[in-house]
Amino acid sequence: MKWQAAAREQAKKHLASELGCPFIGEGLRIAAISECLRAASYLCSVPVEGSGAWEPAASLRLTSIVRKRLSPVWPSLLEDVVDDSSPGVMEVLDSLGRLGDLVRVDGGWLTPQPCAVRATNGRMILVGGGPSPIFPVPTKVCGRARVVSTETCDGLVDACDPEEWIGAPIEGLGVWSSRLLTAAKARFTQPYDLEPVSVYLSGRWLDLASVPSVEGVHLAKCQTGKKISYFIGAFFNGALQRMASIDSTDARRLRFQLDIQAGCSVRVEAEIFSSFVKLRLYRRLPPEQEKTLLLGWELPRPEGDHPGLRIYVIPMEALPIVRHALNGLGIVWVERQGAQGSGT
Repeated sequence: MKWQAAAREQAKKHLASELGCPFIGEGLRIAAISECLRAASYLCSVPVEGSGAWEPAASLRLTSIVRKRLSPVWPSLLEDVVDDSSPGVMEVLDSLGRLGDLVRVDGGWLTPQPCAVRATNGRMILVGGGPSPIFPVPTKVCGRARVVSTETCDGLVDACDPEEWIGAPIEGLGVWSSRLLTAAKARFTQPYDLEPVSVYLSGRWLDLASVPSVEGVHLAKCQTGKKISYFIGAFFNGALQRMASIDSTDARRLRFQLDIQAGCSVRVEAEIFSSFVKLRLYRRLPPEQEKTLLLGWELPRPEGDHPGLRIYVIPMEALPIVRHALNGLGIVWVERQGAQGSGT
C-alpha cells in the first residue's frame, strides 16, 4: 500500500509537469480528466486516412477511455462521482460541452474549431481545437482552463472578447430586465389556483400571506410538490390579480436586477492567493455567467455553512473573464488577501 501511494503521488507530479498545471489537488484532477477527454474525443473522431468525415465519439466510449487511463492515479473515477463538489468523468464531459471545448451532436461528441478568449496581461483562454499537444504554441492547463500567450497565439487562433464568449444579453441586465417585464405584462392572464405563492421583495422570498399590503408588479413563484413555477404577477392589496409565467433561468437573471434596484446587490467573497482566487457565492448565476465558473473548479462546502454556499477556485489567468461575468450581474466584490503559498 505504501508503494502504491508513493507511485500515485509520483504520477500526479509527472502529470502536473506535463500539463503545466501549478495545482496538485482537485485542480490537477480536473485538468487531467479534461485533457484526457479532449484527446480521446479527437483521436476517436479524426478520419483514419486523413480525409473524410469526422465520426462522433459516444459518451460511453470517451468516459471508459478516461477511467482506464486515470483510475490507477484516481481510483474513485471508477465510481464516476467522488462527492457533491468533485465531478465524475461524465460530469466533466458535460461541462466541457458547456465551455465549448467539445460539441455534442447526434451520436456523440466532436472537436470544434479552436477559439481564444481574451483575458488580460497577455493571456488568453483556449477553447476547443482538440488536445493541447497538437497546438504549435505552449499551453498551461489549470482545471478545465487552458492558458495560452496572446503573443504566441496571434494569427493562429480566432480570438474573441469575454462578453462574446459568455453570451449574456448584449443589451445589459437593466435593459434586458425591462424588456422581460414589458413582454410578461403583455401576456398577463387571469391567475389559476396557486397555493402557496411567494413574492420576491427586497432580496428575499416572502410568503404572500405575510405581506398583505403588497401591490404592483413583482417576481413571484409557487411550488407544487418538487416543481417550482416562476411568474410575473400583478398584485393589489396582497392578492394576485394577473400573471404571466416565465422560465426559471429568466427568473434567476431577473433577481440580480431586482436586487440592484432594491439596494441589496449580491456579494461575492473573493480570497486572493498568488496563483488563484477562491470565490464564495451564495446565489446561482444565470447559465451564461455560470459557465465561466467552470474555468475553475468547486470545493466542498464546509460542514455547518449556509446550504446555498458554493466555493470555487479560479486560476488567476481566468479571473478577468469570471469577473467580467459577475460584474455584468451587478455583483459586489468583497476582497481579502489569502495566505500566500496556499495550493489546491
